[in-house]
Amino acid sequence: MNRKGILLILDGLGDLPAPSLDGLTPLEAANTPVMNRLASAGFHGLVDPIGPGLVPNTHSGCGALMGVFPEELGLLKRGPVEASGAGQRLEPGDVAVRTNFATLDSENGRIVVLDRRAGRITENTEELASVLRGVDLGDGITGSLWPTDQHRCVLVLSGPGLDPGVSDTDPGDGKLPAGVKRCSADSGRGVLTAEKINRFIEIAHSTLKTHPVNLDRTRRGLLPANGIITRGAGAGFSLRNAVTDKSLSAAVVAGCNTVIGLARTLGYELKTDSRFTADALTDVEAKLEAALVALQVHDLVYVHIKAPDLFGHDHQPEGKRMFLERIDHALRMLEAQPGLMIAIAADHSTDCNSGSHTADPVPAFFYAPSLSGQPAGAPVDFGETACAVGNMPRQTSHQFLSRVLETLVN
Repeated sequence: MNRKGILLILDGLGDLPAPSLDGLTPLEAANTPVMNRLASAGFHGLVDPIGPGLVPNTHSGCGALMGVFPEELGLLKRGPVEASGAGQRLEPGDVAVRTNFATLDSENGRIVVLDRRAGRITENTEELASVLRGVDLGDGITGSLWPTDQHRCVLVLSGPGLDPGVSDTDPGDGKLPAGVKRCSADSGRGVLTAEKINRFIEIAHSTLKTHPVNLDRTRRGLLPANGIITRGAGAGFSLRNAVTDKSLSAAVVAGCNTVIGLARTLGYELKTDSRFTADALTDVEAKLEAALVALQVHDLVYVHIKAPDLFGHDHQPEGKRMFLERIDHALRMLEAQPGLMIAIAADHSTDCNSGSHTADPVPAFFYAPSLSGQPAGAPVDFGETACAVGNMPRQTSHQFLSRVLETLVN
């Protein structure tokens, strides 16, 4: 009989020292007695989500922890994952593109990004997206926009001659304002797709800048979501995964559309609820309660929590510290479960100083109370510094997951 386990993916958990936290990272500054006890009694160390020196995104970092094999991570494109999360089934030949609602302006004949996330808009995104469905882009190609969570959405292109080999238009987290990049083809096959993405961006800006939702947002002093920017184009795909290769059954508790899309792509049972959001308002306790219920029929349950990443992007180390303390408090219900394996890892580090993902490894641990020969271990203040000299060698997320899975089956 397999052991039971819960693996928490704390999005953007890793960080760099913050001056406002006396040179500590948010995790190091946080009061996390439960994490400290579990790390002390188990195995802890640093994990490179996809490999040393590589900067992961949510879909690649979470994908590795959720069982995607390293050699197939390159197939994992953000657009199709987001489309799956939004419940949009891609037909053969379709191309899906991860999209943000953004605040744009026109400057000297070009479209300029003022805010990549339109102030992290959280309301009325369906109203905005609904006017951009079945848009005729010419040459028999249509584009449709579907909202996911907060400012995030997905653009699905349908029609003949499409190819996902195109560049991003998102200028990134650097200095703003910055011009929307022109979508270009990686090869001749993507020329038509790039042309249609550029056209859709122009139509979206023209349509959304006078939309009633945006006029109302402007009146209320909020940033308008008057355009879109794109990245991560891809077509449909299927993947093996390390969890089912071990004949283990898994479920995913999540409110983040990207992780919902990954769960569907990998064939895991999905547990969602209106209380499970992709921000700091998420009900952490309810997520953990749902995970314990799911363990009645599954061997492994993933719980994804997005908020640490958002605090990092928004340059809020104190907010990140406080939210990690909130997670730690909720973990007491898992600690009280006899025989339960508990693991914590992350998809990537998000630096509160720069507001960007970094290539830094993430702190991680796993604890299995019935693991034969488990070392007693000295007290550990779980964080980046302690994990750098932990009792688990530095490894990739795939290697970390493999150790977790071996713990469940042996």
